[in-house]
Amino acid sequence: MPQTKMNTFLNIKKVSLIFFIAIGLIHIGSSMLIANNVFPQISYIINKTMEIPFILTGMTYGFSSLRISMFDQENPHKILDIFLISLIIIVLISLVVINLAIKTIV
Repeated sequence: MPQTKMNTFLNIKKVSLIFFIAIGLIHIGSSMLIANNVFPQISYIINKTMEIPFILTGMTYGFSSLRISMFDQENPHKILDIFLISLIIIVLISLVVINLAIKTIV
């Protein structure tokens, strides 16, 4: 049973790395297009849309790496898992609230 759990965390880490790189390249590319004033409206929409997924995939990759490094077959880390998942959820909600607050002000 613990080995399949480890494989799950390894797969989460691999998939989140792929998404992190892809979303990061899109986000940075749209920032460069905005800076050079190329397709400014579309680039701005893409840039603002990719902020939250970029942060979340980075956090997922980082926390899955942390969880893998702390893996111990003898001790289940349910408290650590709950803490990391709740931290991701709190950050997601905070990012959405901050993003909405900034958009209503501007």
